[in-house]
Amino acid sequence: MQTKLALLFVALVLIAGGVTRWWLAPEEVMSTEVRCELSQGQCEFFAEETLIRISVSPNPIQVMIQHEIQVTSAQGVFTPEALEVTGLNMDMGLTRVVFGSAGVQAGMANLILPICTQNEMHWQFLLRGELNGQPTAYRWVLTTQS
Repeated sequence: MQTKLALLFVALVLIAGGVTRWWLAPEEVMSTEVRCELSQGQCEFFAEETLIRISVSPNPIQVMIQHEIQVTSAQGVFTPEALEVTGLNMDMGLTRVVFGSAGVQAGMANLILPICTQNEMHWQFLLRGELNGQPTAYRWVLTTQS
């Protein structure tokens, strides 16, 4: 009798853990590839008829230097939440920065890319946020030279 109760208890704990994990799992958002040449200091692209502007200072982006990233949108309909950067030609882990408010229509974050042994490094940038209240993400590739 005690063995059956113990097995039932374990089964209920496992089921409750699985349901909780499913319930709390983050919503997957498909990302849209955009053209963003941040090596020029800023880029602009349209998303659902909304102009989104990303600027970086100082530019160009280099490793081990703090950069200020600012994201603005027309009428403030895009709210940036996080910028995630990963290395493409070398595993550099995930660098994630969270945006703070820089005004009604802007978000700002500070980014430092990790140092790398490659002379030329390709990075994938993933900008996560909300556009008109819906979660969305935009990705682009940037190359740095050391």
